[in-house]
Amino acid sequence: MSFLDDGWSTGHGGGGPTRNRPHGNLAALRVAVVVMFAILIAQLFRMQIIQGDEYARRSRENHITQQIKLAPRGLITDRNGEPLVENVPVYTAIILPELLPETRDERYKIYLRLEQLIGVPALEIDSMVKTQEIDGRGYINVPVRKYLTQNQALRLEEASADLKGVRLDVSPGRRYPAGNEFSAMLGFIGPQTKEEHAQLTSKGYQLNEPVGKAGIESYYETDLRGAPGATAAEQDAQGRLVQALKSKDPVPGNGVQLAIDSGLQRFVTELLYDHMAGDRVNGDASVAAAVVMNAKTGEIYSLVSIPDYDNNVFVEPEKRAAEINALNHDEAQKPLLNKALNPAAPGSTFKLITASAGLETGRVTPATSRFIPKVLEVKGENGVLYPLIDWKAHGNINFTQAIAWSSNIYMFMISCGILGESRGLGKDDETSAVVLGYYARQFGLGRLTGIDVGGEAPGIIPDPAWKKRVHAGEGRDSTDWHYADTCFMGIGQGDVTATPLQIARMTAAVANGGKLLTPHVAKAIVGADGQVVRTIEPDWTQVAVSDRNLAEVRKGMHESVIGGAGARAYQPGLDIAGKTGTAEFNLPDGTLAQHAWFTGYAPFDDPEVVVTVYFDRGIGGDKAAPLGGQILSYFFAEVKKP
Repeated sequence: MSFLDDGWSTGHGGGGPTRNRPHGNLAALRVAVVVMFAILIAQLFRMQIIQGDEYARRSRENHITQQIKLAPRGLITDRNGEPLVENVPVYTAIILPELLPETRDERYKIYLRLEQLIGVPALEIDSMVKTQEIDGRGYINVPVRKYLTQNQALRLEEASADLKGVRLDVSPGRRYPAGNEFSAMLGFIGPQTKEEHAQLTSKGYQLNEPVGKAGIESYYETDLRGAPGATAAEQDAQGRLVQALKSKDPVPGNGVQLAIDSGLQRFVTELLYDHMAGDRVNGDASVAAAVVMNAKTGEIYSLVSIPDYDNNVFVEPEKRAAEINALNHDEAQKPLLNKALNPAAPGSTFKLITASAGLETGRVTPATSRFIPKVLEVKGENGVLYPLIDWKAHGNINFTQAIAWSSNIYMFMISCGILGESRGLGKDDETSAVVLGYYARQFGLGRLTGIDVGGEAPGIIPDPAWKKRVHAGEGRDSTDWHYADTCFMGIGQGDVTATPLQIARMTAAVANGGKLLTPHVAKAIVGADGQVVRTIEPDWTQVAVSDRNLAEVRKGMHESVIGGAGARAYQPGLDIAGKTGTAEFNLPDGTLAQHAWFTGYAPFDDPEVVVTVYFDRGIGGDKAAPLGGQILSYFFAEVKKP
């Protein structure tokens, strides 16, 4: 009996083989199963051993991708809600090298198509991608061209489905429609530098995320930025979407409402531009600035810097590189510097500090009067007589009149001690300078104001130690503190410098009884839903001068506009107090020129607003004072309407 017969026997009847069983079919089935397993084993061998690397690559390509979606920046508006910036889309053509075809020919077809769509040469695209891959960064997007036009973006979006590894990226950008008069204040946004990115990565910034570069855009970057969102999706080897997995929406940035009044800002800018040209008395100005500030809170209603510039050139830096380069290298006018925050010799506006120091130290009283000639000769240490010059022979004047008519020699008497005085504010020249410097710093000079714009300079309040340090190595005559240094410091000349904003802040402190306010351009931070997140509250320190003494200084300022050196600031129906300033300085060719200043406030008996005007050429009483009065008139007529 065969093996197969034994295997198919039954326990019934005669015990022989069953004749109806399909012996041949069973054998074929067994052979088929063996063949199928052999094929499966061969296929597995081919996939894992022969083509293992290829399928591993495909597995990697068919992967989960995450795309960061940048948040729209918060808007910036003026105090009345007028938008000063706009959010606009920035379109960028992107290539992800690891999703490109393997063959050079297939890749080059894509590059040629991109050249047709966006104008970037195929060879240039090839170089960009190769550089990225050589650096081992094939997994990072290559921005082929940024700032595509809307038409280019639409064409690329339509074609990208057939361009493996290519996509259109849309990110938030900025436009500045308000005008050049807001440029120095608003600043602009721009791409991160390598140094910035190294610092911002830890804060969650993406490499392609713009950042505030100057002005409000920079100072309030944290508020304006918002929080990026993200989408996760599965893509196939061709970069096509397989399925969306999850997403997190970006959170728009908070808005910043400024205290600035747009109408006032435009009025002041136009007014200054209209008066840049000189006349037979005043030289042609190339730089001007103005500050309009709340005398009680420090809110800035207007902050003007001339020359200004178009901050929209920074919206498309690649396209407008020549304009940006011209702005950066204009050494004559330096338009990117905010002139309201950069220093110059303050001239006679500084006399408000000298006068306050004289009263507070008891060196003079409101009744102190002297006969003031036009020239007074003073004997120096070497016995030589040096002339101290006033701008006119004032005759017999008291403290109030000395401020009203801006007497140099009267202020010399306070600062360095002349007209029969044995000394000035201290026991000698050097201590007098130190005392005067103390009061100058009390009024905020020589240090930053803390304004929320950025880019300000502290100015200089000199003293003997400063002179030795700064002029070290230049010889004894340059490092020693001289009698004349103290005298000229008292009238805001010599090495003294201050910014228009510092002078406005000083004026507010005189006007409001001694509160040295921290100026602020922003009024409130506003959420995307329109609700106020926080308000910018007034902040100040107290000046070490009594209000009784400041009241005497205010009287002199009042008399100046009523019928003194600042009379051209007078405006019908307004009770203005003010102080002019004309600071002499030498031009590179040795000729003498003057800075023109006016600083004042109104109303005299209840100060609400301070105005400071500066021109780099001119006479304070002739050029700056009339404009100060006109700005105050506009303010009460149009900004603070009855």
